Amino acid sequence: MHRVSLFAFATALLLAHPAAIPAQEKTMTTSTGIELVWIPPGEFMMGSKPSERGTASNEGDQPRKTTIKQGFWMGRTELTVAQWRKFVDTKNYVTDAEKEGRAFAPKFPDKGWAWVKGANWKDPKYSTKIKDNYPVTCVSWNDAVAFCQWLTAAEKQANKLPAAMVYRLPTEAEWEYACRAGTQSKFWWGEKEAAGENRLNWRGSQMGTGYDVVTPVDHFKSRGRNKFGLADMLGNVREWCLDGYDEQQAHEEPWSINAPAHVVRAAGGDPQYCRCASRMGLKTTNACSGDGFRVCCGVPR
Repeated sequence: MHRVSLFAFATALLLAHPAAIPAQEKTMTTSTGIELVWIPPGEFMMGSKPSERGTASNEGDQPRKTTIKQGFWMGRTELTVAQWRKFVDTKNYVTDAEKEGRAFAPKFPDKGWAWVKGANWKDPKYSTKIKDNYPVTCVSWNDAVAFCQWLTAAEKQANKLPAAMVYRLPTEAEWEYACRAGTQSKFWWGEKEAAGENRLNWRGSQMGTGYDVVTPVDHFKSRGRNKFGLADMLGNVREWCLDGYDEQQAHEEPWSINAPAHVVRAAGGDPQYCRCASRMGLKTTNACSGDGFRVCCGVPR
């Protein structure tokens, strides 16, 4: 009789019964007020089938088995304007968009997106004024990394940094694993686009949210959270990942972190770009009013 390891059994149980994950109970909050959810180690199939991805050619030939060897903490929501402001005020930090004097932003009414002078995290050029509970946007990969480094130092000083861990951006594999939360469907809730109503913001006011471009974080409450308890893992804003951008596919381990372009996930807009496997690459210095990030606390990568 073959003996099954406890780890293998636990991993199989996780994938078979994702609802059993203690996402709502195992949480922590930083000294700066960021709530994080524990994501246990496990396995999943990364990428998508050709029938799902349409014209996308950067998701690999077929889904492939991927192992997340170590658990990590993931921000329950995208980082907010209020949380970002604490960093800026403490460090007198100036973003790439502020240095350049512009960001990629919407041009109202209905004029698409373009490089807009004066667009930055304080004023992403939405049609309405941003509030503290909005996701911070117009931040580059460089800006997000600088925030994580500051947060690591702040939590270490407050004696709240988990042992052998740092704050950083999630790897691309960690992001997709956390987004899927034990599922293997096109969206974290299933295959049907229509079932995304009142779960996420992917078309602004067109989906009946009453908001342009973005909504406040966790706007859809329990219906907008996946089985790990994470909010806005699809839609709202694109989220920076640690990895450099490989045009062919995502990787199990961080890929070329020093690359000139880095991965963003969870695009808003068309549902084709809101799938769990959808991915894009942007220059490290790029800032856009549709781009933000969420923090991860894990082993250094």
